[in-house]
Amino acid sequence: MIPVTTVTKDIDAPIGEVWAIVSAWGSEKLWFPNRMRSSLEGFGVGSVRTLTFKPGDFTVSERLEAVDPLAHTLSYALIQNPDHDRAKYPRGSIVLDDLGGARTRFTWSCKASWVDENFKAEFVNMITGMYSEAIDCLGKLLAASEER
Repeated sequence: MIPVTTVTKDIDAPIGEVWAIVSAWGSEKLWFPNRMRSSLEGFGVGSVRTLTFKPGDFTVSERLEAVDPLAHTLSYALIQNPDHDRAKYPRGSIVLDDLGGARTRFTWSCKASWVDENFKAEFVNMITGMYSEAIDCLGKLLAASEER
């Protein structure tokens, strides 16, 4: 596997609150931007979430591969993606770190077994943008819940 991109951001929320949402595989409607539809088949490791995004109306399916609640980590494999001929076997992983003072470091990484050189820059920009926006949306969601 080769690294594709990593996005790291700090969120003003305790790690338990961040983990409660991130680890709830299938809860992406709460914090994924530009999501039109989503569905979940199964429960826990091995379950598959299918997400359709706009613009472009593209769909991906992701299988949950590992969850470690003590380490606050999870990993998944893209089993259906519109760019399968240009990026082979992409994998994602999320790691949360407790920064203390009700702050959490959110690190989201993508790897793939192969990415077409002519597609690599576009793929990196697309994944980096999606991860960054999703982390920002999660931070805003948790900040809004604190204000209530």
